[in-house]
Amino acid sequence: MVNRRQFLAGAAALVAPSLARADAIRAVDVLGNVIALDGPARRIVLLDATDAVSMAALVPDPLDRIAGWASLGRLDLGDNPLKSAAVPEVGKLAPDTLSAEAILGLKPDLVVASAYMLPPGVPSPLLSLLQAAGIPVAWTSGHDGALPPEQSLDRSMAFWGAVLGQGARASRITDFGLSRFAAVRACSGGERPRTYMEIMSTYDDCCWAAGQAFWGPLFDMAGGALLAGSDGWGGKLSDEGLVALQPQVYVATGGSYAPQLQPAIGPGLDPAEGRAGLARLAARSALKGSPAVRAGRVHGIWSGLITAPILVPVLAECLGRWLHPEGCAALDPAATLSTLNACLSHPIKGPLWLSLDED
Repeated sequence: MVNRRQFLAGAAALVAPSLARADAIRAVDVLGNVIALDGPARRIVLLDATDAVSMAALVPDPLDRIAGWASLGRLDLGDNPLKSAAVPEVGKLAPDTLSAEAILGLKPDLVVASAYMLPPGVPSPLLSLLQAAGIPVAWTSGHDGALPPEQSLDRSMAFWGAVLGQGARASRITDFGLSRFAAVRACSGGERPRTYMEIMSTYDDCCWAAGQAFWGPLFDMAGGALLAGSDGWGGKLSDEGLVALQPQVYVATGGSYAPQLQPAIGPGLDPAEGRAGLARLAARSALKGSPAVRAGRVHGIWSGLITAPILVPVLAECLGRWLHPEGCAALDPAATLSTLNACLSHPIKGPLWLSLDED
């Protein structure tokens, strides 16, 4: 297991300018596609702006490498300078908003996609145009987030380490994240509490349950019985259906996108407002009489914890503590976030998670 002191000492160089040689490199994306580059990528277009968080762990300023991006609304970082309006946008939050003309006009040496914004294996005029122009295209997420957390972290960081010429740094971060996953697995045995994980928590609607894709392996790691809405990313449960499932633990999601509709849980937001939002969610008819609410096992996460693989160990530790408060009491997600923030060029503020029964 990686010692935090050793990790921080090794990560101290992250703020120093890169000395990587401009040799030809070979990278492999999360889908196994081989990407050949003349050297570390200097003009990258992100079709999902959340990839900037992974980049921020490896280079002093990822904005120096990002020529353009899309899905900026998903980069929910509050006043973090990483979310810069100076970067040209090539699309919004849906695949059909991507502009091939805007992307080509930026003359990128690499385009990085997510499975949502550019579904792999599906005929795409945009992909055909990029390939015809000789621009490499890589993916940092697979279909429906199907990779288990350890594999997703390993593949994504290995990819970014290669294309940015920072392989050793990427390996160090990966090893630290894997050590935290291992710690969660080690303490989460025994009873598996029935857990309702809500992927779109809004005050006026219920009940969007997390699916087995991505969430299933994560809850297996943390020792919970996920009350899944589908085999995919998520699905709708009726109010009556959720009542019948009798969840023992409830985990909501929040952010700053629409504070009037969801709990304010995210970088720089007021924790008191976030907890007030959790209370509103727990008071909905489908949940107010559940074992989870009666026992005070109501929690919330910032949705951004799932958008960058390097942050998923923080989420795993939160789940471990919530599902197994006695066995996993030694887990410290705040310390893990602090360790990661020490090597992020643009650290992320809290609150990134909350519990209703905490001050």
